[in-house]
Amino acid sequence: MRDSSQLYAPLSAVPVPGAYPESWLRVWHRLGDYTRTIVQAMNMRPNEVRLLPPTPAHILVRLFLPDHSDVVLRIAPEGHLAREVFFGRTMAQHHFPAPCILHHDHRRTLVPFDYLLERFVGGIPAAHLGDDPPLLRNLARQVGRVLRRMHRLSVPGWGSPGSTGRWSTVSWPEVLASLQKTFAPESVAARLFDADQLAGFAALLADPANQCPHPALLHGDLSLHTVRCTTGERVNLEALLDPGPVVGGDGLLDLAWTFTDPASPQAWRTGLVEGYIAVAPLRQDEWERLQTLRGLVAFWKTCQAYCRGEPFKALRDQALALLGERSPPPDPGQIEPDLNRSYITS
Repeated sequence: MRDSSQLYAPLSAVPVPGAYPESWLRVWHRLGDYTRTIVQAMNMRPNEVRLLPPTPAHILVRLFLPDHSDVVLRIAPEGHLAREVFFGRTMAQHHFPAPCILHHDHRRTLVPFDYLLERFVGGIPAAHLGDDPPLLRNLARQVGRVLRRMHRLSVPGWGSPGSTGRWSTVSWPEVLASLQKTFAPESVAARLFDADQLAGFAALLADPANQCPHPALLHGDLSLHTVRCTTGERVNLEALLDPGPVVGGDGLLDLAWTFTDPASPQAWRTGLVEGYIAVAPLRQDEWERLQTLRGLVAFWKTCQAYCRGEPFKALRDQALALLGERSPPPDPGQIEPDLNRSYITS
C-alpha cells in the first residue's frame, strides 16, 4: 500500500481551474488532507482514493476498501446536506433504490464543511442506454413504478429540511414561488419572454390546480443522469442518485421535470408513464397539476439554459406551447400510452 501522502495528494488538484467559486477552491486545495482526516476518524483503510465527477453541489471522492465495499465521500463546499440525508435515509427505510448512507457529520468540528459517507453504487447512468430504446424503456418502467410508490409516501413538510432538519416552508405554492424566483429571475425572464407571456407564466404559478393535498417524497431532479442501472440479460434499476432542491411536495414535479428535458428520448418518456400508471391512471386533478407543472418547469429550464450559455430555443418553444394548451387527460382504460399524447412528447 502506498504511504498516506502519496495516496491522498492527487485529490488536491483542481480539475478545471477557474471553473469553481472561492468556497470550492478552499476545499479543493486541501481535499487530500481533509479526506485523510475523515478516513482516519472513521478508522477506514482504503487501498485507493479517486476523484469522481462533481455534481453542481458536491465534491465526490471514491474510497476503494480492501473488502471491495467501496464508499463515496460526499462533500458540500457550500450549504448543508440535510436534504440528501433525509432523502437517502427515507429511501432506505422504505426499501427504495438509493445509496445507503453510512455516516453524516454536520458539526464541522473535524473539517469545515458538511460531509457524508455512502455506499458506492456500481453500474452506468441511464443516459448510456440511449442507443437501445427497448432497454431504456424497460428501465424507465422500473423507475416509474418506484416513483409512484415514493409519491404515495407522506413526508414531514414542503420543500426540503434546513440545516437543523426542520421544515420551514408552509405550503406547496410557496415552494413553487421560491423555485421560480431561483430558476427564473425576473431580469432573466424579461430577456426571453414578452410581457403577455410573462403574465401567462405568473398565472400558471397562481393556478389553483397547483394545490397539493399533502407533501410526498420526491426526487426533485429526475433525469437520465440521476438514474443508475446495471445491464446484462436484462436491465436493472440500482439507484436514484443526487436528489434536487425539493424532496417534499407534489410528486408530479418529478414527471414534469424529466418530461420537459429535450434530451429525454421517447423510450424514456413512454416507459416512465407505463410504469407510473401501471397500477392506476392519473386522476383528473393530478392530470391538471402535471400540465401546470410542465409549463412552469419548461419556463424555469429556459431561463437556466440561457444563464448557462446553453441552447434554449427548444425549451422556450416548449414552454410557450405548454402555456397555450391544456390537453385532455389520457384515457384511464388504456394500457399502452398513446405516443402522440402531450403528456409524453415534448
